[in-house]
Amino acid sequence: MESEHWDSIVQYISEGLNTPSEEKAPERPKLTTSVSQSRLITPPDSNAQTPQAEQHNVVSISVVFSPGSTLDSLPSDLVLLTSDSVFFYVHSHRLLGASDNGFNAMLPGDSTQGPSGGSPLLVVPEDSIVLNIILHTIYNMSVAQFAPATQAIVAAVDAMAKYGIPARTYIAPSTPLYLLLHANAAISPIEVYALAASLDISELAVATSSHLLSYPLSSLTDELTMKMGPIYMKRLVFLHLGRIEALKRLLLPPPASHQSTQVCGAAEQKTLTRAWALASAYLAWEARPDLSATALEAALYPLGDHLVCNDCKRLLKDRVAELAMQWTLVKKTI
Repeated sequence: MESEHWDSIVQYISEGLNTPSEEKAPERPKLTTSVSQSRLITPPDSNAQTPQAEQHNVVSISVVFSPGSTLDSLPSDLVLLTSDSVFFYVHSHRLLGASDNGFNAMLPGDSTQGPSGGSPLLVVPEDSIVLNIILHTIYNMSVAQFAPATQAIVAAVDAMAKYGIPARTYIAPSTPLYLLLHANAAISPIEVYALAASLDISELAVATSSHLLSYPLSSLTDELTMKMGPIYMKRLVFLHLGRIEALKRLLLPPPASHQSTQVCGAAEQKTLTRAWALASAYLAWEARPDLSATALEAALYPLGDHLVCNDCKRLLKDRVAELAMQWTLVKKTI
């Protein structure tokens, strides 16, 4: 291969790396930031009112946690009011059973009735989206139908600690909250990973880490780094570094040689070896943990355009196919 071809080889490799992978990233689903469609506009109690009075006393009530819901064999005996003025009708024994601190000391052992004989009313600082997640978790129900944003889920889990609700128990594998976080891992992987790391939920952290291969570790904030802690931070860094080192090792062996022929002897076969060395050096320099096998193939197959020997072309094709297969087998999770 003549020296003037080296620049064209690098150009081929660079173009190959920039070729879009066939493995498309999942589209970000629409996330609701409001529960306006899930509210039931009705008075907070069942006392009859005139139409004129009702116009001035309508309130927002949770569809799921409403006065007539059948979530428990007993009727609701407690009302929670959120910061955005949504009422949730719940069962005090459910909250007390899930909490180890009396729901942040807001619930006595025996709930007392309100001044008018109705259910007691507790005002909580969380908004309706966050409280909706917490209550669904306590009742062991999935909140996926409301498609809460990952930030709201994280806020709900953080609030669970305040209310004495053991998050690890409710985010165990196969639980509704675990499945919701697992589904959101492709959308907000670093947030889900940091949450899983902070609670030492290894299964969720491992499953989420495969979505972090393209995440630039240099953009990690101090807050996220402190939340995930040194152990899971180290595991994530080693995942990135380990894949890059593995790719460099896989690139080293050149294509195999063949017996000399009249048109292609040892000297001619060195052309392919030198081209592979140049290509692998460039790929090693530009190595990324999320580099796809398709991108590798697109970068290396064009080396055959400079070859005239069919045996060399075949051996190059076999070597690239082997490299792509080996790269797909490299560990993708922590």
